[in-house]
Amino acid sequence: MKKLLAGTVLQLACAAPLAALDAWSLEKCSIYSKAWRSYAAGLPDLSERFRASNEAFIASGCQARVSACPASGTELETADQLSLIMVMEGAPGSFLPFACSGHFPAGH
Repeated sequence: MKKLLAGTVLQLACAAPLAALDAWSLEKCSIYSKAWRSYAAGLPDLSERFRASNEAFIASGCQARVSACPASGTELETADQLSLIMVMEGAPGSFLPFACSGHFPAGH
């Protein structure tokens, strides 16, 4: 009985922070999605790979750890601008999908 009571108290204590985290996660994803679509629409030079990685990130509710690697100057500028927007909105850098495995963007 003590274990059941302790488990119930623990669940109740944790419920509010988890709900707040979910709301913040949804808000961050909404902000990112709007910013991405605004930038991507005006930049035909973005590669299909970079676009697909960002779209996969958004489709996952911004939860999947994808590697959207900016491989051109335009993509790097887009990643920089999106990063700046998200940090100004209060999102940590770890939220963002930008990563390059073992290589750097062209020209950098």
